[in-house]
Amino acid sequence: MNSNDKIPDYRVYNMRPDELIFTLIMAMGACFLVGLIFYENIILSAILSLLGVFYIPKYKKDRLRKRKETLLIQFKDALYFINVSLAAGRSFESSITDTYKAMKGIYDDENSDMIQELKIMSHRILMNEPVESCFADLAKRSEIEDIKSFADVIMISKRSGANLVEVIKNTSQTISEKVEIKQEISTMIAGKKFEQKVLSIMPFVMVFFLKSSSPGFLEPLMNTTFGHFVMTIALAMIVSGVLLGQKIMHIEV
Repeated sequence: MNSNDKIPDYRVYNMRPDELIFTLIMAMGACFLVGLIFYENIILSAILSLLGVFYIPKYKKDRLRKRKETLLIQFKDALYFINVSLAAGRSFESSITDTYKAMKGIYDDENSDMIQELKIMSHRILMNEPVESCFADLAKRSEIEDIKSFADVIMISKRSGANLVEVIKNTSQTISEKVEIKQEISTMIAGKKFEQKVLSIMPFVMVFFLKSSSPGFLEPLMNTTFGHFVMTIALAMIVSGVLLGQKIMHIEV
């Protein structure tokens, strides 16, 4: 098996053609619907729908972030099994294979990222590649600070001749605690994130409700150039508020 052909890169997200088309249609359709609500003009709505293209980079960024978060949680589980294997007297190299087998037993999806990474590492170790180089490569491809810290600790420990078992135990414990704090924060703000999403769509619901209940109330804003200008400013403020809310909800640890 040539592992180089299957090594994932967590720095880029390649969308499948069907995924790209579906996401683009949904994003452009949403922008078109917003245009109809705010302008009641097919041409302006069609122009606004083109902004849906700019959602694709954000979608890729969000998917990458979620993939990295999942990888980090799985990495924490892998560290636990590495510690167990080392405590049983196995070498670091052998503990990678043991961890790969253990992870396959607890995860239903054998194609999950960490299982694939352990599989690649096992193959590289059989080809006499240093285990610290495997972790350094994973850190480089994932750009996850905790994995980079772990790879650096392993490399320094190997060069200095430190007690590798104790060093890995302490480092993995620190990383595990940090990941658990992240999960606790995510759980605590899950409700606030839902509230933020509800508040994000409320302005559009209110405009639609006013138009439906009192058709003439917003007519000056829908049929005049000045009205379109005012609605554009209002729409820009709403979008800015949504983006700001998402940024506030994203907490780094």
